[in-house]
Amino acid sequence: MKSKIFRRIATGVFFTAMFTSEMFSQSVKYSGDAELGVVATENFANAGLGLSTTHGAYFAKPQLFVGAGASAVFNIDGEFYNTVYPIYGDIRKDFSINRLFTAFIDAKAGYTLDGNQTGTINDSGLDYGFYCYPSVGLRVKTSERCGIYLKVGYTYQDATLSHISHTEGELIEGSKKYNAGGFSVSLGFSF
Repeated sequence: MKSKIFRRIATGVFFTAMFTSEMFSQSVKYSGDAELGVVATENFANAGLGLSTTHGAYFAKPQLFVGAGASAVFNIDGEFYNTVYPIYGDIRKDFSINRLFTAFIDAKAGYTLDGNQTGTINDSGLDYGFYCYPSVGLRVKTSERCGIYLKVGYTYQDATLSHISHTEGELIEGSKKYNAGGFSVSLGFSF
């Protein structure tokens, strides 16, 4: 039974790939970007500085980019420092204004891998999970295939703060879920 389902799925994927590759063969190109961004947390107590790169396929006729990428985000506050690594899928829709300017809507979604942590917050540790960064932006063409862009959006970063407290000789453990993201601005280079 499982092999029948697998064969049907594989056949469907094969024919879909053949159809779409034929349909888009003249208009599909590799595209990539590198960006530097800042995330201000909701209480503005600390900020994150992120470096990311995304690579994928750009479909010229519908002006659609589909790709995947990874980031390294460095968060710093008074007592705690950590680096996390979001990995994500990315989809972007472009809207050409003229030959020089292109507006776009972009959405990245994925999962954040925990990185290194130094220090603790009152015997606490952070664990990360779901990551999402929807944004809008404007790209300025600098050459035939390259451009620079500025985008603004909101980063949602699922986080769990696990804590241990000692009360009257008793050990109490707990956790609290919250959003470690916030308002985001990114400056990037597309190629």
